[in-house]
Amino acid sequence: MFKRLKLTLIFISLIVLITGCAKDGIKDTQPPKTEDEVQEEIPKEPSKGGEMVLAIRTPKTLNPLLNEEYTVDQALKLIFDSLIDFDDTQKPIPNLASNWKFSNDGVTVTIKLREDVKWHDGTRFTAEDVIFSLDTIKNSLDTSPYKRCMQNVISYKPIDEYSIKINYNQPFSGAIYALYFPIIPAHVYGEQNVDTMNQVNPVGTGAYQMDGYSLTKELNLRANSDWFKGEPYIEKIKVVVTPDEETDLYSFDQGQLDLIGTDIVDWEKYAQKDNTQIHEYTTSHYDFIGFNFNKPLFQDKKLRKAIAYAIDRKRLLENYYLNHGIITEVPINPKSWLYTEETERYDFNIEKSKGLLAESGWKDLDQDGILDKEVNGIKTSISFNLLVASENPERKEVAYEIQNMLEEVGIKIQVEEINQEELLNRLNSKNFDVFLGGWKLSPIPNYSFAFHSSEIENGTNYISYKSAVMDNLLAQTFNAIGEEKMKEEYDKLQKFIADELPYISLYFRNAALITNERIQGKINPQKEFYIGNIKDWFIYEAPNTNKEEVEDKELPINE
Repeated sequence: MFKRLKLTLIFISLIVLITGCAKDGIKDTQPPKTEDEVQEEIPKEPSKGGEMVLAIRTPKTLNPLLNEEYTVDQALKLIFDSLIDFDDTQKPIPNLASNWKFSNDGVTVTIKLREDVKWHDGTRFTAEDVIFSLDTIKNSLDTSPYKRCMQNVISYKPIDEYSIKINYNQPFSGAIYALYFPIIPAHVYGEQNVDTMNQVNPVGTGAYQMDGYSLTKELNLRANSDWFKGEPYIEKIKVVVTPDEETDLYSFDQGQLDLIGTDIVDWEKYAQKDNTQIHEYTTSHYDFIGFNFNKPLFQDKKLRKAIAYAIDRKRLLENYYLNHGIITEVPINPKSWLYTEETERYDFNIEKSKGLLAESGWKDLDQDGILDKEVNGIKTSISFNLLVASENPERKEVAYEIQNMLEEVGIKIQVEEINQEELLNRLNSKNFDVFLGGWKLSPIPNYSFAFHSSEIENGTNYISYKSAVMDNLLAQTFNAIGEEKMKEEYDKLQKFIADELPYISLYFRNAALITNERIQGKINPQKEFYIGNIKDWFIYEAPNTNKEEVEDKELPINE
């Protein structure tokens, strides 16, 4: 290390001497820069034109309100706009809606629409289109992925050509978040029924419009010159249909795709290529450990906290997800404006874990090194089963690592691998001790589904956690209107969750948008729409790029 430092200092000194000599009239002996080096230093200025190629799975429908396939959703978001969007902190910001206002009692929101928006066929965008889109979701609650947007809505109506009013059954803090759904044109889809909507040529208001398609082969898009945010730089987008992510990765590797979105753990291998850029972002995928509160063992808060302190989450994230994630104490994304760091934290601490176990009476070690104590005259040891889905390789490895970590403090667990369907059945029937699981959280903030007592019997409070305090806090966050009140109530909820530990929060996992060197500009993927800021992208063709060679390669499309 010392030798390396010494050599570095000598090298720096030589640079200073050479620079000083040049100033005194002595000729600089550095070799002239090559053409490639000069080209690299020239700023890449945005220019219009070019074609970008990306991939999706086979669409079952091109109606964005009915589509449930993630990759297809990303492509359709290029064609269709939503009423609101989100900033980098997940705060709602205007999009097709220019502004909104709540009534004094918080049960009604009036939404003002932009008046400068046109559909791709030139027809004006109006309140009629929003009402039609709401009707479509309402009439397709069994199939629409946007059905949560209609929860708590009791009525809606247009006020005039560019404003609507929505009434809720109670004040709802997530009302504006629930406006994040694509708007479809009434004049195009109005005469169609749900079964035939996928046969209609998609017409939206978005950055790109359809320029021909085959559902089994490809979609061709071209820039919308009348887009209300300004015409994008990239002129064309070819969306090819591929069978799976493995094909996407191979095709990108061969230069046949310009970008891919992926959550594979080892995406760094693409960083080894000079012509590849990786843009990492935090997703809505939240991993946790859930206890069954029907089991007397897990009623002990000190035991739950001892387990939390015994788990080295940094090591789990590093070893099994290659640090592609962010540790959290609560099921609120640390990137969100609602997140607070002012909660109890459970950084890895073996001694603190052992201390809490001792305080709770777990002091004796049996012959296998497992803690036990006498409960009602019966010797009881800390042992339980941990369920994990067998289809998830990373999560399985994490489960066995947690098993090893807990053995260090005298807690014995048995990992039980079962398929996802059986896991869900076991959770619904409350037939488990502890499970390692995850949620893909909605952009609409509302955590009643996980913790409210009303969700125990037939809902998704699988852990059977019941607390009047929790129910009240959930109600307060649900009913909070206005940013200040909403932040205040969510801070209280997070502090309670972190103290109570109905779940042990592990981390939010990251994903990556991988692009080749042709795609330039400010690339800023967001968790709901990883190509959402495409307006700031442009295509740069390096002088030595052999376009014909790339174009001659045959892409393995879906047959």
